[in-house]
Amino acid sequence: MAEISGESSFQPMKRFKKIPIYVVEEHNDVLQFIYSAIGGKKLPVEGTTLLHLDAHPDMLIDRKLKGEEARSGKKLLPLLQIENWIVPAAAAGHIGHVVWLRPPWATQFTDGTRIIRVGDHPRTGLLRVDSKEPYYLSDALYSTELYNERKFRLTVAEFSNSKLNKNQHEFYKLIEDMKICQPYVLDIDLDFFSTGNPFLSLYENIGLYDRLEPIFTFKLPENDDIITVEKVIESRELQLQELENIFQHLEEYGNLQNYSGQKSYTYDMVSELVAAVSKEAERLNEKPDWWAVFAAGCTRDQGGLPYHISTRKEIQNTVKKSLTLLLQKLPPPVLITVARSTDDGYCPSHQVDFIQSLVLETLQEIYETDEPTLHYLA
Repeated sequence: MAEISGESSFQPMKRFKKIPIYVVEEHNDVLQFIYSAIGGKKLPVEGTTLLHLDAHPDMLIDRKLKGEEARSGKKLLPLLQIENWIVPAAAAGHIGHVVWLRPPWATQFTDGTRIIRVGDHPRTGLLRVDSKEPYYLSDALYSTELYNERKFRLTVAEFSNSKLNKNQHEFYKLIEDMKICQPYVLDIDLDFFSTGNPFLSLYENIGLYDRLEPIFTFKLPENDDIITVEKVIESRELQLQELENIFQHLEEYGNLQNYSGQKSYTYDMVSELVAAVSKEAERLNEKPDWWAVFAAGCTRDQGGLPYHISTRKEIQNTVKKSLTLLLQKLPPPVLITVARSTDDGYCPSHQVDFIQSLVLETLQEIYETDEPTLHYLA
């Protein structure tokens, strides 16, 4: 039986003289530094804890990623994107406990701790999880049949100034319940402090984001028995594949003429959307970006992406009060990773440099660190 990797008793053989800080643009780029620390014996091969402050869980799986690819070491890195880099590392055993601290406006998971099994689907070899939470069901990532499986612990909790101000005892209890111990990686996405949604501005004059919801909508199973859930997953997989085929055709040909796939109700809804988007793109004197439209649609299930543009004062309070108090109560991490997430529109571009300077200043006040490595400038 697979063990929970988060309970590793192995201690790193070496230590950094000072805690390194790596600042990247796209969040999945932090994994290369975690893997390098493993290779340099600064982190154990198995069981590291990831303390993840972010407006997004980043815990999806590319639906076409195979389990053997997840376990291929650094060969995995080019296959990852910002939303799906954590679970493959857990499937390889490197991460055993993920603690996602979320801002109040991010609700993709319910709060609490659960054990998740991750492994290969026996018929396809694709990486899947046994979690029945909507986050995974809506991407058809659920399977109860897994081999080469690992277990990891996921802890989710709201982390905010209001929680600290309302009940300091509850705040301290949160810190205790997270059970953060060394070795761990502190991982901060700057969009935790102020969160944009880049798809809201995509053809906003025609209300594209709202138009996509009925096309990409997903109805959760009425109960969670395995047979019901598996039927829903099978149906959702077919729906997602059909949508991908339609938008692949649009991206290649710019229209739906000569589309050879099924002319279903989904096809009819996309056809109506194509007419509206094409007209708006013509008005803007541009070519429609159909993959961007498809990507926006994939975020429309379960209410869409979180969105909250914080004030300067809110950001300062979160960093200087809540974050500072949290880190002072925890043991120092082995390394720190920071993602800007501004090129893709998740951290507002007019705020990112202010947030980054505030966060780095705070980290350097609390810990003995090296000068941050600004990987995003390389």
